[in-house]
Amino acid sequence: MNELRPDEIFDLLGQVRSHATHAFSGLGLIFYSSLADLPIVALGDQTLFPQTLPVSDRQTLVSMLAEISTFISPWHDGFHLIDANSFALTHISQFLSPPVECLHHSNSRGLPVGARHMAAMAGSRIASVSYTALLSNKCAPAVFQRGRSLGREVQA
Repeated sequence: MNELRPDEIFDLLGQVRSHATHAFSGLGLIFYSSLADLPIVALGDQTLFPQTLPVSDRQTLVSMLAEISTFISPWHDGFHLIDANSFALTHISQFLSPPVECLHHSNSRGLPVGARHMAAMAGSRIASVSYTALLSNKCAPAVFQRGRSLGREVQA
């Protein structure tokens, strides 16, 4: 498979945004190459999730992410994991706890940012993470690689 590109992630975020309802709570994604060193913990029992994972069909993926990223879904919080090689959703609602060293290097030294934003920025510094991505509840997209925000980020 071809190497994952940021424009593919922005495209996915745009598709989710187009399916978002007024109850959209925001979305956090981690595109990973290995789970081995990811400092994650499931926020809920993954066996209770009603859909079967992994999900690789793009339309199903978009619909599922838009559906679970609402305030009424118990699965909306945390980060959802997508395998960077297969572009398949493999895990949902994961708490990400980047190492403190990553957090220090990701401090914007400007106005405060939200916890999910900081975790995404810092988490993108983890070796097995290709990218992290956010879609705010105001539908502003952000993609991070190695602690840096990539183009097309829109501040909400």
